[in-house]
Amino acid sequence: MIKILKHTLLVILFFYSCIIFADEETKVVLHLNDSFKLNHLKNSVKNIRAELGDDVKIKIIVNGKVVQGLLKNNEPNTKIVNFILKKNVDIGLCHNALRNNSVSGDMLIEGLEILPTDGNVTLINLQKQGYIYIKL
Repeated sequence: MIKILKHTLLVILFFYSCIIFADEETKVVLHLNDSFKLNHLKNSVKNIRAELGDDVKIKIIVNGKVVQGLLKNNEPNTKIVNFILKKNVDIGLCHNALRNNSVSGDMLIEGLEILPTDGNVTLINLQKQGYIYIKL
């Protein structure tokens, strides 16, 4: 009898947790610090949208020397960034990476956000908020 009660309780708890977590929003943060992976980033966004839909919240955090490739005058990268932005994705750039690479905000592709905190600190805070971390 006790075994049956334990089993029944486990089944009830399982279904209850499914109901609770079914309403949770899926949130993903993609971390880019390698300029050779910009096309990979584009494909990752495209695949996430295609397989999980438009309800998934996607943020991209960029740090390191990658910021040098996100300038207005870089036409191939501007096309990639615009594709990603049209997929309703936020792209945030580490302010320290910008400073360390002598890149100012007016030099950047339109639509990119300069983060108020360090890129790594932003990644930590987003993970605390329930974002799934994916390193590219």
